[in-house]
Parts: sequence; structure tokens; C-alpha cells
Amino acid sequence: MIRIGVTGTDTGAGKTVVTSALVALLRRRGCTVAAMKPVETGREPDDATSDAALLRGAAGGVDRIDAVRPILLPEPLAPWIAAERAGTPVDVDALGAAFRRLSTGRDAVVVEGAGGLLVPLTREVAFDELFRRWGLDVVIVAGNRLGVLNHALLTLRACHGAGLRVRGIVLNALSSDGGGLAERTNLCALADLAAPVPVLPFPWIDDPTDLHALADAAETAGFDGLIADESADGD
Repeated sequence: MIRIGVTGTDTGAGKTVVTSALVALLRRRGCTVAAMKPVETGREPDDATSDAALLRGAAGGVDRIDAVRPILLPEPLAPWIAAERAGTPVDVDALGAAFRRLSTGRDAVVVEGAGGLLVPLTREVAFDELFRRWGLDVVIVAGNRLGVLNHALLTLRACHGAGLRVRGIVLNALSSDGGGLAERTNLCALADLAAPVPVLPFPWIDDPTDLHALADAAETAGFDGLIADESADGD
């Protein structure tokens, strides 16, 4: 099974768009895919624009929203804080059981975190530990803006420190205008600094629900290298 965890360098880096693109490309390649957002905060249950709703649509809409997103918390805070304030601490073991149920019988599973790698789910467990427990390789989504070199390299170092394998870094466009000098120079600089981890550019997508556009952009960006099934060689 292809097992991918998507993390970001920060909130607003474009994780959901990139996760949806990975899922759309996997489906184009003939895979049955489970998409998951273990914990989502600051959304209403029936919000059709939520991260979980977008991921559910990208995966074909066959799974219940509460299977895609087992935990929904009302306040837009880190999961640990939002859960404590709601009086419902996150049960990491229950999340693991939900992950196993959702991914059973699928060719691939793609899990989107919240914020960055070290965002806490509980006082003791952040997404790095969740990804490690679930055996996920990591794709880092980095918003293409000034400061991304530091943020991306810190995240890469944190992944390696946690014993996580990084499949690649996606440098995600945050607007349609191409940005300024930093945005134009970040790709080459980050590719050099992060080597041998591949760094792939991803364009601005006007409609994140357009699965054809997402899959096309993923193909052009070279995402086939990120979704390769490498289980045969033990990675």
C-alpha cells in the first residue's frame, strides 16, 4: 500500500490543495484511495468547503465525512488546545483504529495533518508521532513566499529527526501573479539546500474542487515520483 502523510511548513501553505492533487493523480493512475484529515478545527459540520469535504470529494465521495474526519472541533486552534477547551481530549488510539478502518482494502492512503509537523494532538503526541505510528512517508508542502527556505528546511530536519522518510517537498504557489524576487528564486535555492530530497513546484489552482485540473497539475509537476509504490523494496 502507498502510505503518505502530508504536512505543511505552516498554516496556509496549501496542504489541502496538494493533498487533493495527490489523491486525484492516484485515482487517475487507477488506485483506490482513502483520504483522511484526522482532526479538523474551526469548521461547521456541514461546511462544504472544509478540508475534509474537499478531500472526501477528491477521493470519490464514497466515504462518510466522519470517517474522513473522525474528530471535528469548533474553535480554530491547534487540536490539543481546541480539544482541551471543548472538554474532549483527542484519543490517539481511537484515531489509529479509524485510520485502519478507512484504509483497509485500498491501494493508497493519504493523510493530511493540521498546520505543521509538530502541531500537538495531545500534550505528548504531535503529527510527527502520528505519522510514525501509521507508517506514513511524508510530503512537505511549503508555501512559496519569503521565509520558505528556513521553514521548509526546519520541517525537513524535524522529519528526519523523527525517523520519517520524506518523499519530497512541494513548493506551492500562493497566488496567481507569480510573486516577487523571493518567489522566483526559492525553487532553485530550496532544491539545492534540500538535496537529495526532490523539490517540486505546484501552480496556483483557481478551483480546488476541479479534479481534472488538480491531476493535470500534479502530472506536470512530477508528482508520479511522490506516489510511487515502493513497498516491494521495503521502503
